[in-house]
Amino acid sequence: MGTDAGVAQAGESLLDGIPVITADTHGHHSVIQQAALAVSASTGIATGFSGALGLTAQDLLLLYYEHCYWLRPVQRPPEVFRTWFFMGGRGTGKTYAGAAAVIDEARADPEARILIVGPTYSEIVKNQLEGTSGVLTISPPWFYPRLEKSRRRLVWPNGAQATWLPAKNADKFRGHQYTFIWADEPVAWKGDAVAVYKECRAVNRLVSSRMRTRGLSARMVITTTPAPTVLFREMLSDRDGLVLARSSTLENIANLDPAYERYVRRVMHLPEGRREFMGELSFDLDPALYRGVRWNDSRVKPKDAPKEYDAIIVSVDPATGEKKGADMHGIIVIGIRLEKDGLDHVYVLQDASLRTPEPEAWAREAVKCFNAWAPAAKKRTNGKPNAWVFAESNTGGSMVKSTIRTVEKVKVLTERAMQSKAERASPVSSYAKAGLVHMVGKHDKLEAQLAKFTGQEGGHARDDRADAFAWPIYKYVIPKRRNVGAAGRVRGTEDAVFEDVSDNDE
Repeated sequence: MGTDAGVAQAGESLLDGIPVITADTHGHHSVIQQAALAVSASTGIATGFSGALGLTAQDLLLLYYEHCYWLRPVQRPPEVFRTWFFMGGRGTGKTYAGAAAVIDEARADPEARILIVGPTYSEIVKNQLEGTSGVLTISPPWFYPRLEKSRRRLVWPNGAQATWLPAKNADKFRGHQYTFIWADEPVAWKGDAVAVYKECRAVNRLVSSRMRTRGLSARMVITTTPAPTVLFREMLSDRDGLVLARSSTLENIANLDPAYERYVRRVMHLPEGRREFMGELSFDLDPALYRGVRWNDSRVKPKDAPKEYDAIIVSVDPATGEKKGADMHGIIVIGIRLEKDGLDHVYVLQDASLRTPEPEAWAREAVKCFNAWAPAAKKRTNGKPNAWVFAESNTGGSMVKSTIRTVEKVKVLTERAMQSKAERASPVSSYAKAGLVHMVGKHDKLEAQLAKFTGQEGGHARDDRADAFAWPIYKYVIPKRRNVGAAGRVRGTEDAVFEDVSDNDE
């Protein structure tokens, strides 16, 4: 048996005996898609379906807001379940399915007490509540919940309620009870995720009058991309009333940006791509995330490198100590350029990492890199080059920006890390394996560090260069959120990320 087959078997054996909903078993199209296909087949027209169906303005308004017409079969929970586990690739519509399930439960049961769980408070609000497919975004005006943000509560017109908690501290869940739980991306939960999940199970015990009448148990909906974690094994081990739904990113291609589709098709056959986009379960992926990258295949000689880039970013990963033996300050310069294949390519231009106990020393080096490479960036509307220094702000906070600006007032953008180094590096490694990241010349020390990099706590300690390399690609290049959301709603701002960052922090 080949290696890939063995990997698949290791994951798939966990699914033996679990009822599974897929597009092949339950159908590929939503009600709207079925209607459009039927009209197209009978009339030959490709647009104007509303006229062909004789829909009024009121009908169109109803169709727009009622998600039952937009959900694909794989996005619908079964009639009876205790746990509905929607395991799919990125962009399959998992958030939309989870939000729709919450709204449907609230509408059906005035006594519903719902718990919404996500990685952090900010992620819950940003994705599960206010995101393009969040509860507040897809709720119809005639059944819109009152948001009590200070109490972290939603209250629907019929009295149903939902609260939200981040999956950080299992003890915070004690003393509560709920009829329904939506747990989103549990494989991204931090801390003791297994303990949090077990507490979710413990508090998922309330039964309403409607549930007693219909013989329904308290239920949980889990929406996630698969990942080889202990938590994942725990969730799949509880078989009582468990129903699995599986979907790939390509099944939701109608709601995805064309550039995102090109990216998915480029990486979907790689090991990480099969998990991230095809929703396949693998437990023995190589822990050294970049080991499979063939840098020589995508390497560019300096004389053959582009002369102009859409953006230039000097990425800084400041070290924590100020002693001679402190970790290296990672400083990596990258250029980003949209190439003829319609995808953003990354060019690694310089590794200027250094070890120094003096903050001003690494700040001077970062500014020196900025001044050297900024002229290669395209000009913005204000005539300045589209270039900036980026730094993680977890270490030193606002001091990172002020330290750089004591040397020279250059454009500096910062962000606080809300994910692990491995989470940032995983999609970046897939991007590199797809040949979309080019080393310009040789960067021996960076490449050697990437070959050992796992991003795990207690793993390879000297990851300064690797993290400085991954951060800007993860934040500005990986098109993980480039989709229009449910039902073709407004696209997020990440499609115009280079324009967005051009006009702030001046």
